[in-house]
Parts: sequence; structure tokens; C-alpha cells
Amino acid sequence: MSVDIIKVISNDHELDKYSDPNRLREEAVPYIGQPKKHPSDAGKIFLRMDPLSSQGQVLEFRTEDVVFAEEMNTLTSKNGTSYRITKIWVRKGAVGIKLEPFSVIDLSSAIGDHFNF
Repeated sequence: MSVDIIKVISNDHELDKYSDPNRLREEAVPYIGQPKKHPSDAGKIFLRMDPLSSQGQVLEFRTEDVVFAEEMNTLTSKNGTSYRITKIWVRKGAVGIKLEPFSVIDLSSAIGDHFNF
């Protein structure tokens, strides 16, 4: 199911209308990627920076910190999966969270000798 992230953000609060791109650059920072509504918190969104990469970074923002959003294009993977790409402008000074997945493994035996003092 495809969600129009711009509608999701604008339902939370009214997005500012920017006719002056210089003013937008003074007040916000752009991030480009595949947006997704937070599954349990309507006040937050995820932004996957590079959906075609297996190492893509994921950012989390509060929707109230997004001041403007615009559809950019659609990317299609080799297997035919399509990703809608959006540029979101986040208010300067807002706090975002960088999510970094990792595999949990025990490396103590491999690196333990190097950190013994």
C-alpha cells in the first residue's frame, strides 16, 4: 500500500508555502530519500536515504519539524520494485535520529586480547 507522505505530514500540520528558495535554504536543510510513515507514531516519519542500496541509511524526523516536502522522482530496482523519492526540508535546529542496523554477534574472543591492559 502506497502512502502519500506529503499528505501524512500536512495532516499533522500545515506545510509552509515557499515561493522564495533562498528563504527555504535559510530556515531548513533538505534530505532526499524514500519516506515512510512511522508504524506506531503518527508524529514521526522515516527517510531511507538510498533505497536501492543494501547499506542505505535511515533517518527519523518529527513531522512537525518538516517545513516543506516535494516529490522528486521514482527509482526502479533491477527486479522491478519502485521507490518514490521525496525531498523533505527539515527545520534547522531540529533533532533527527540516524538509525543504523547491525547484526548482534559476540566479538569478545576476536578482539579481547587487543584491549587488555
